[in-house]
Amino acid sequence: MIRLFRFSALVAAVAILCVGCGSKLTKENYDKVKIGMTQDQVTEVLGSSKDKSEMDAPGLGKMETWSYDNIGYGGKMVVITFLNGKVSDRMWHE
Repeated sequence: MIRLFRFSALVAAVAILCVGCGSKLTKENYDKVKIGMTQDQVTEVLGSSKDKSEMDAPGLGKMETWSYDNIGYGGKMVVITFLNGKVSDRMWHE
């Protein structure tokens, strides 16, 4: 009986942990990202990007590119480009 209780507790713990395992990198979420959105708004929709690069674009300002990929799990890739902190371009690749 104790062994069954421990197993049930383990299964419940794993299930709770996996609730957060789902990726925000979906076509539905990508479609929510609109030109002009702020970086905070994009983070709310897609989560935080681990691959960021930035540069100064002469005459334009600060340009930043955020990449999201799920290549190993379905082959999705999203690239969001910001100009002065606002979305200026976006790309979905599957």
